[in-house]
Amino acid sequence: MSTPIKRLEIIKNAIELEDDDIIISQLARLKNEAFGDELQAIVVALEQKNYTAAIAAITAWLQSQRAITQWRDPQVAASKLELKALEERLRDLIDRRNARVQQLDEFNDLYFSRLGPLMQQILALRKTLAELNLRRQQAEARRREEDYRRCQQYMAQAVEVLATLTQRWRDLPADSVQAAEARKHLQQQSNLIANLLAEALELESGLTREEEPARQARDDANNEYEKYREQHHDAEVRLRKGKNLSEEDQNELKRLWRQASKLCHPDLVADDLKEEANTMMVQLNQAKQRGDVKAIRSLVARLQQGFEPLMASDRLNDLERIRKKMAQVREQIDTLVNELAELEKEESWLLVSSLSNMEAYFVQQEKALHDVRASLEHQVSEAQLDTAA
Repeated sequence: MSTPIKRLEIIKNAIELEDDDIIISQLARLKNEAFGDELQAIVVALEQKNYTAAIAAITAWLQSQRAITQWRDPQVAASKLELKALEERLRDLIDRRNARVQQLDEFNDLYFSRLGPLMQQILALRKTLAELNLRRQQAEARRREEDYRRCQQYMAQAVEVLATLTQRWRDLPADSVQAAEARKHLQQQSNLIANLLAEALELESGLTREEEPARQARDDANNEYEKYREQHHDAEVRLRKGKNLSEEDQNELKRLWRQASKLCHPDLVADDLKEEANTMMVQLNQAKQRGDVKAIRSLVARLQQGFEPLMASDRLNDLERIRKKMAQVREQIDTLVNELAELEKEESWLLVSSLSNMEAYFVQQEKALHDVRASLEHQVSEAQLDTAA
């Protein structure tokens, strides 16, 4: 009953100030709050501009209500109004974020539709090229392993020869010509063993060094291809559902989804209603995915009938709890402001928001992707020839 009291006090002051504009604006709201016969009579008098009767009835009704109405801390009223303003600010920010996300989603779906097949071909070629490169690296690793084993054999033989030469040199007189010649052969054999050892170490260090990056590149290419194929499939499903709707229904779906998400977003409702709000948001998003305009329309009707007034500013009357909620909403506002600022710096948003001619953009992208595909096809052909060789 406190709302009609305050509304009538405003109207009474407006009559005394002879301000017809205030009376008209407050009357529209009062009509929705006038549930008793006395209030209905006041509404009729105001509509008929019978201000003498109206002010007398208002004065009498206010006096009767003050006798039974408990005193209300003006700090509570002020804080509730401030909280309501913060909730409206948060609601607007959520709507802005949703609008941007929706715009990005629509662009991504259109991108998948127009360029998806080309991109999938390019990713398949990259996957093939990565696989061929891995095979080449594996073949090279096998050759290195064979070279390593041969090098080890040669080194073992060289060590045996060195042992034989050493024994022969020890058996010769130290100052003989034959000893000098044997020392020369010993030095040559030692140099040969050193070279073989260096070659063996180099071959050993490269046995797995070059293959592992190629294997990682192959796995990354496979993962990227599979991920893109799933995204492309999901986008195709959404677009097929969208094609079943008329342009009018598609626009209504977007409008209703944004409207409903503002009414039941978990960040907007009172804490004790978050679970219910989460459930409704899930239903809302599922209906959007299905392209079910009827279901979203029904959800909006339910929200408007009973869920919207259940914001914290409408439910809380304890000053401490109101101020705590205000701090919470301010924190949510700061988070969303930062989130929007970061989103608007992202390349995807800068692209979408700057495109003036969508068709020209896609034509240009198609040409560039055709060139990329041709280059990859050439690389795959060369890699296949290398692998065969």
